[in-house]
Amino acid sequence: MKTLIDGKTGLNEAIGGHELCAWQPARGVVWVQTRNPEHARRMAQREDSRLVVRGVAGGYLKTFEFRGSLTWAAGLMKRYLTDETATNGALGRAICPRTSRAIRAGRG
Repeated sequence: MKTLIDGKTGLNEAIGGHELCAWQPARGVVWVQTRNPEHARRMAQREDSRLVVRGVAGGYLKTFEFRGSLTWAAGLMKRYLTDETATNGALGRAICPRTSRAIRAGRG
């Protein structure tokens, strides 16, 4: 499975990874497949998508059809995978200071 588009990707050659991948079954049509329920929810909400496959055996799986090119699908997948990490994700969670018992008891 290819991870990047090199300009020579033909019909039915997939790009992406296990969680999110795409291929062109026909010119002008792209299928994007996901194993992530959040990505599936986002794709289902798009007006330009159509659910074409729903897997039930072997884990979560949905495939959506879009009108477009494989390059367009690569951009969509990149946005979805980039959005998984929060903008401030590198900062971590805020750590609240602990208060002493004396302060909590009103003696401080």
